[in-house]
Amino acid sequence: MLPPLPAVEVGRAAAGWGLAAVLDLLPGETFLSNTPALAAHRGTQPDLFLRWNHIPEAATAIDIVVFLHGFSQSGGAMPLSEKLERSGLILSGRARPTLAMLPRGNWIRHYYYDFPALLGGGIDLLLAYGLHRLAEMRGAPLALDRFILAAHSGGGMPAIDVIASAQAQPDELYIFDGLYGRDPALGDPLQGIEIVDGWLGERFAREPARPGAMRVSFIENQTGPFSRAVGELIASRLSLAPAELRPLVARRYRVEAAGVQHSQVARVALPELLATSDANIDWYAPPRF
Repeated sequence: MLPPLPAVEVGRAAAGWGLAAVLDLLPGETFLSNTPALAAHRGTQPDLFLRWNHIPEAATAIDIVVFLHGFSQSGGAMPLSEKLERSGLILSGRARPTLAMLPRGNWIRHYYYDFPALLGGGIDLLLAYGLHRLAEMRGAPLALDRFILAAHSGGGMPAIDVIASAQAQPDELYIFDGLYGRDPALGDPLQGIEIVDGWLGERFAREPARPGAMRVSFIENQTGPFSRAVGELIASRLSLAPAELRPLVARRYRVEAAGVQHSQVARVALPELLATSDANIDWYAPPRF
């Protein structure tokens, strides 16, 4: 588990804002509409949900969790609140100051959603917007420390595409029954696995100084093949890691079968992983958070 961020001089955080004091921001949440970084997406308003835990006045940097939701039977009329309860964006088990962001995707047709506004570096604009809104609330700027990208179902493959061109690369990547692969009629079903491999290479190179994580939960008849291919990549990277680091790192990089039905995978697993990235998911226990 990562330690809380160290305390720093409050006056440094307020520099340039013309403020005598910085607010100690208590846990809260809000829905926002007409988010500039999501302007290209079709769908309902509000289009962004923010939730944060305690942000102490001494903090100059925070972690951000972005969750990409899946498809919706509500189609283009889907309210963002529909995706909140099952997202698992629960911060009560997390010690580090953290902002959680749930953006509404782009309605394509029927029940399909994707996230084109977050491609090509668009995720960086969303992260900057989240930092800006939180800084406005507390009266002082904030920097990004750790970036956590999570996705469920139809948000899984867009998450892979997002990191392909993002400046801010996730420290932790959590995919919940979402690695369906590509349409075989259009090409290689495993297209994008090279993106995962490249990201894993960069992450393992930074271990253990800046610990990362990749946790993939899958249901075999839905997302098994791509998920197991990711498991093989992780196993290959682990085999090249120093022997003394393997047990520690292996707890944070895992592919495992989900023990609950599809709609509940993120709700059960993500709160545990936000508390500690090496958590053993007890799929059948009552939720702790």
